[in-house]
Amino acid sequence: MGERATLVKFGARQDIVELQDTGLLYMKNLPCIWVIEDEELRGDPFDSVSEIARGAGGSLSTPAGTPLPFTMSKWTIRIHPYTPETINVFCMYALRPSVGSWPIDTKNLRFGDTALVLLDPQAFIDRIEVALRQQGIRGEAGLVEYVPNDYVGEVGPFRKLQTFQYQSEWRLTCYGGPGGPRRLAIGDINDICTMMASDAINQRVRIGSDGRIIVDV
Repeated sequence: MGERATLVKFGARQDIVELQDTGLLYMKNLPCIWVIEDEELRGDPFDSVSEIARGAGGSLSTPAGTPLPFTMSKWTIRIHPYTPETINVFCMYALRPSVGSWPIDTKNLRFGDTALVLLDPQAFIDRIEVALRQQGIRGEAGLVEYVPNDYVGEVGPFRKLQTFQYQSEWRLTCYGGPGGPRRLAIGDINDICTMMASDAINQRVRIGSDGRIIVDV
């Protein structure tokens, strides 16, 4: 991602230590994400749906065609992808000062008390690519595009509603999973990252006059 951008993972200390020491990427599957109730943090019923359709007005009837005694003023339909239980995602904060994701919105501190900051994000991505290739896993990674909350149309794994824009997300999406959580280990990453308290990140990570990211390790 270059010297003017990097990736950050927030989480509980024990999970961040495990990520640093073993490179373990813990990936929830879509049905799990859809039902989490945590005030728009991890839970998102629209995450990676194939398409969103909306409308105004309409009525309901029984399968036999008998009208039911109420109507709808507004409706939203989320069209799910095929076998969503086999789709898993791993998410990080994309720190990109050039597009306004610095300083980091403090709502992200709700993810956990510890932050892992990559000193070489490209090396991290390269190691993920190697692990996917070695294990025969089909995956894709990239930045999330945020669309209006009333968006209608195709979604997929790299579009989310503006409600979540504060998360400035980079994500890895893997397919053909086990039907539950997926664990992808890429090996020790101590050489390309540093760990710190989440609430210290806006002080220990700074932006130089030339726009480069400076991390106080």
